[in-house]
Amino acid sequence: MRQHRTVILPSLVTIFLCSLLLSASFVTFGGVTKALSAEKNLYTVEAFLPDGVSEDSVASIRNRLEHFKRIDEVSFVSADSALADFRNHFSGEMLDLVEGNPIPAFFRVTLDKENQNPADLADVRNALANEGLFDEVQAPIEWVEKIAAWKFRMIFWPICVSVLLLITLSLIICNSVRLSLMSRKLLVENMKYAGGSHFFIEFPFVLQGVIQGFVGSSLAVILLLAIVRAVADALPIVAANLGGLGMILASVILLVTGLSGYFSFRTVRGFLTIKRNEQE
Repeated sequence: MRQHRTVILPSLVTIFLCSLLLSASFVTFGGVTKALSAEKNLYTVEAFLPDGVSEDSVASIRNRLEHFKRIDEVSFVSADSALADFRNHFSGEMLDLVEGNPIPAFFRVTLDKENQNPADLADVRNALANEGLFDEVQAPIEWVEKIAAWKFRMIFWPICVSVLLLITLSLIICNSVRLSLMSRKLLVENMKYAGGSHFFIEFPFVLQGVIQGFVGSSLAVILLLAIVRAVADALPIVAANLGGLGMILASVILLVTGLSGYFSFRTVRGFLTIKRNEQE
């Protein structure tokens, strides 16, 4: 490898760059998958009750909501529970500016799976608002519409880029091994004429491909991990969604290393097969 560094180093740099883009594409796809898995939580409507509603009225309203079409689950959140949940997620300094509990009790309504789309969410929100039983009815319709509009592109492009990068990596590895073969063609032929087995001839080239793939992908993963950690320190929302990052990056190293070894083997085996056919 040291003697043929002029051939190996450019391919190593290219493998590093492709692995970096491949890792970024895999991480992006993982983030999109997480976001889409949480999409169902957006199909909820929160209907806030006026102050002073009795327990009997709450039970009656709940019973009425449970018989609405397209509704899967109805849960009641008391004012105290809503306040405690707010304090868990936000700073209590905002609540110190007001007296008492400014958060009213409310019903959280979840749509069933068959009707989880922006149109049905808007219809359910409007239907609850028209009941005249609530002070305010809210639903994240704008967010749901944006996710529905971008869902296909959010899945398609990371997959498309990943496939193109894998093809590019395969071509780079094949060309690198082929150039190494051409530069050592006489040595390989002498080894073959001296009675060297296929394994004896193929092993150094396969090992070279594995080392290139492992080193290039490892450096790319280390750089991407440093970038992600820096972004996570600046954005807590990113830090909260880093689960599975190590598995994704490890899979990139294994995938690139495996591809490097496989295509190195295929290239050398093809070269030896051609030489054998020429002799026959």
